[in-house]
Amino acid sequence: MLTFLTMVSHYMGMINVKSRLKNQVYTTVAFVGNWYLLFIAIKFIQNGGYLRGFGLLAIFVIFLYFIVMNIFFFFTEKKAPYDISPQIEKLIGGRPEEVEEQEELKRRLSRVERNSNGFGANGFYSDEVLLPAKVKTSSSQQRNVDVLVNEMIKKGLVMNDFDGKNDQQLIQSADEGQREFYALGDGASFPYYDLREEHGRAIIYAGLNQMSESPVGEVVRVGLSDFKHAKHEFHLYLANAGVSGGPQKVQGRSGLVESDGKYVVKIQMAYKRRTTSLPDDLK
Repeated sequence: MLTFLTMVSHYMGMINVKSRLKNQVYTTVAFVGNWYLLFIAIKFIQNGGYLRGFGLLAIFVIFLYFIVMNIFFFFTEKKAPYDISPQIEKLIGGRPEEVEEQEELKRRLSRVERNSNGFGANGFYSDEVLLPAKVKTSSSQQRNVDVLVNEMIKKGLVMNDFDGKNDQQLIQSADEGQREFYALGDGASFPYYDLREEHGRAIIYAGLNQMSESPVGEVVRVGLSDFKHAKHEFHLYLANAGVSGGPQKVQGRSGLVESDGKYVVKIQMAYKRRTTSLPDDLK
């Protein structure tokens, strides 16, 4: 019987299968093998070997408990009753591979959700027609930004968890020369945003929706030109508006140090060249 179990373990290690399936096979084999252990324990007791017999019987009960826990974990979606696995995990350290896979899946889904924020509420524009732009934010507009980001976090529209990574994972995944990591990751788009001209200034409005909009910044440069000159040559459209920055972790001598940072409004402008320039009185 032991030879059979060793052979199964050996061949399962050679076959490339998903860990859940592999653990299901191991659990099934262990379930069968554990009853053989019970058979040996009974034989010892029948032949007067009480110490060994009851010792093996105790081991059988312990193994049976963990096999039942594995059946709940690997064969069902139900939570096992009287599960002491978390306490054992704290005692010996480490985490089950299946748990790591599930958390990695959650992180990947989180990244997909964050990436989907890149498609702005104002539609899709190809990279060829996009220009970077500089935004100036007053103190009152900065307060509006802070309030909006906090509302987005509360409603689950943006994650401020450093992409679900701990300090060690952040350092391992860092690009060369990277020393700063933001809770918002690469940032996120505002749920609603709009660009309006007021008294010759290009003001960005943003909010959870149009009803809750408030001014969050002013466009001062588009590409290499200020807004007025860029408008003179191009039709300009607000392609995307979002936020980056905020709470961050910075690499220090003894590890990462967390600090507060200012949320920064980031935008992209789409352009289309005018066939004729604007008259001077409309510049």
